[in-house]
Amino acid sequence: MPEVLLNFWRNQPFVSACIGICLLSLGGIWWIDGQVDSYETELDRVTTQGAEVLSLVATRPMMETELENVRAAVRRTEDNLVVEDNLAENLWYFYSIESRTQTRLPDLHQLDVPNPSEADAYLRVPYEVSAVGDFEGISEFLRQLEIGPRLMRVKDFSFRREPSGDELLSLDLSIELLGRK
Repeated sequence: MPEVLLNFWRNQPFVSACIGICLLSLGGIWWIDGQVDSYETELDRVTTQGAEVLSLVATRPMMETELENVRAAVRRTEDNLVVEDNLAENLWYFYSIESRTQTRLPDLHQLDVPNPSEADAYLRVPYEVSAVGDFEGISEFLRQLEIGPRLMRVKDFSFRREPSGDELLSLDLSIELLGRK
């Protein structure tokens, strides 16, 4: 059999060359087909990564804006924290609201600050506040406390009508202002 192939090879060089080229081409096709799967996998991975990067690039301005908003909020919070030892400034905050709302503050006390835990980032500075005024004045006093720059939490409150009969209300508040540690 090998002798017949050898004679055919010698007698038909063109056909033999074509057969050789076909065999080499089939081997190349087989090798390339094996590589295509790995190339498709790599292409899918790079396409997915590119889409993720593109979405991050597209949202970058929004993220930068949000980050700046967060930094501004933290800065505003830090700038408006009460300092426990600065009693005059702390009380002046309430007295300035009093003057704007035509109310009286017959009772205003900063209480002792409880010992903060290590997990607390800020102090909670407690106050007892009593305000006397007409309905509009008391309402405005509460609104000014609510929209003011100091962050506070109302722990307890009570309303009562003043016995003087002048349509005056009395508001007693137990609040905590956020303070610097």
